[in-house]
Amino acid sequence: MSEPAWTHLEDCAVSVFADRRSADLIGTDAVPTTSGFNVGVAWYTATEFGEPQVHDDQEAVYVVSGEGELRLADDVVPLRPGTAVYVPPGTRHGGRRTAEEAVMVVYTHGAV
Repeated sequence: MSEPAWTHLEDCAVSVFADRRSADLIGTDAVPTTSGFNVGVAWYTATEFGEPQVHDDQEAVYVVSGEGELRLADDVVPLRPGTAVYVPPGTRHGGRRTAEEAVMVVYTHGAV
């Protein structure tokens, strides 16, 4: 069983991709979890959709700030603060901003 643990965004590594930046907060070496569970923050910075992501696990995304769109398989979901999206396993997805500010989201992944 894992022990309680915590971190702060400023202490986490940020990965940079063509369309976004992201930082895993929970489910890392510093804050380990069980069953592949994790929580992180991402910023969709591009104005065009990038290469789609596909995961074997399930994901949930919650929009904190900014406006944009999430391509979810063959649908496009509008993103604005307060929007929550469930991404089933194996679903192609990717985001983009549609306003000046990046779209900041909190994401979580969980085993199926």
